[in-house]
Amino acid sequence: MSERWKVALVGVGNLGSAFIAHEGFRRYGFDIIISFDTDKSKVGKIYNNVEIKDVSELKQVISEMNIKIVIITVPAQFAQKVADLLVDAGIKAILNFAPITISVPKNVILRNVDLSLELEALSFFLTHKELQG
Repeated sequence: MSERWKVALVGVGNLGSAFIAHEGFRRYGFDIIISFDTDKSKVGKIYNNVEIKDVSELKQVISEMNIKIVIITVPAQFAQKVADLLVDAGIKAILNFAPITISVPKNVILRNVDLSLELEALSFFLTHKELQG
């Protein structure tokens, strides 16, 4: 892949940390270069060569780093607020892993991934496959 994409991540909990550590994104041209969180015990630290900044710095940092894609891995109750901040910062592509559907303007590309629903779909197909023999 010749084109490289700068990616930010919001929410450095278990899932967010796993994404930062995942080497597979780089193979496809996606570099998580910065992350954001509200947890003061995480802010200022570097995890897997990715700095964790306070969410209050999000708009400025995204603009300065020319980031176009952001991954959201925050708890459901904060996801819409984070999405609104991202839209205000000029982000045009969001991959949302928060377990809630968020709303963004039509000019923003949004992909919602609910891991619980994906597991439910797998179990549905598995159950029906077993019933068919």
